[in-house]
Amino acid sequence: MSKKVLRLLYPQWQGGTFPSYIYASQLLNFILPKGNNTETIEAPVNLELDKQEKSNGVKNEKILLKQIENTYNLLEIKNPEKIVTLGGDCGVSQAPFDYLHSKYPELGIIWIDAHPDIQQPTEKMDLEFAMIMGNLLGDGAPQFAKIVKHPFKYNELMLAGFIKKNCLKFEKEYIEEKKIRYATPQDLEKDSSPIINWIKENKFKHLCIHLDLDVLSPKYFMSNVYHMPNPPKFDFEPAVGELDLKTVTRIINDAGKEAEMVGFSIAEYFPWDILHMREEFSKIDILNE
Repeated sequence: MSKKVLRLLYPQWQGGTFPSYIYASQLLNFILPKGNNTETIEAPVNLELDKQEKSNGVKNEKILLKQIENTYNLLEIKNPEKIVTLGGDCGVSQAPFDYLHSKYPELGIIWIDAHPDIQQPTEKMDLEFAMIMGNLLGDGAPQFAKIVKHPFKYNELMLAGFIKKNCLKFEKEYIEEKKIRYATPQDLEKDSSPIINWIKENKFKHLCIHLDLDVLSPKYFMSNVYHMPNPPKFDFEPAVGELDLKTVTRIINDAGKEAEMVGFSIAEYFPWDILHMREEFSKIDILNE
């Protein structure tokens, strides 16, 4: 019998402070295929754009904590066996992956992302979407890690598509100290063997996969953050994704042949043309009558 799949629309934007995530979640729901054994619900997200404040070193801390807690409670009520999460910022994976870890103790995470998302507020980072994987490991932002009911072990994480050369000093030291496995785009160019070997070594029966679309090269995929018009200046060189969609699909399918995929999250979708059109056309009177 097929397992019950919950399709979770999660338009959370406060973790990365991009309101465009609200519409991205709805667009992903429209674009992506939907199975016959799937129920669709929307996570309780505060959509008021003027409510932004910083506490304990994290922007929108109180709102984000409440949203994670409410989403986790919703999942316990719905009691799905599999979850497809359509975000939203990267923080949308915290509640679903934590919930699934309670159901499947032998669960590994494949984090397909140009970044490891293991930052902490002490590292002068105040955006929670860069701390989410750290939270799930029991580190990250303390107030967010504290509400994780079933933390993951370091060996239960595989970073895929990770751009090591642009990694920050703290991230490099953390990954080395915790012995976290990773595969760069070059490691995955020919096949998925680094990930397959990790699955076999740890004997994972189930997997959660987080896909941050910034792992995709802007040469091949236009709807990601790297095509932002007038991007802000950084005091460091950000990691730019190098994978293409075919490679990402191959990685996911290859992993799914080794262990059952019970969680799949997509985050950081930036369909710029659509977002710009919505913004500009909102100024046309007849469309607002």
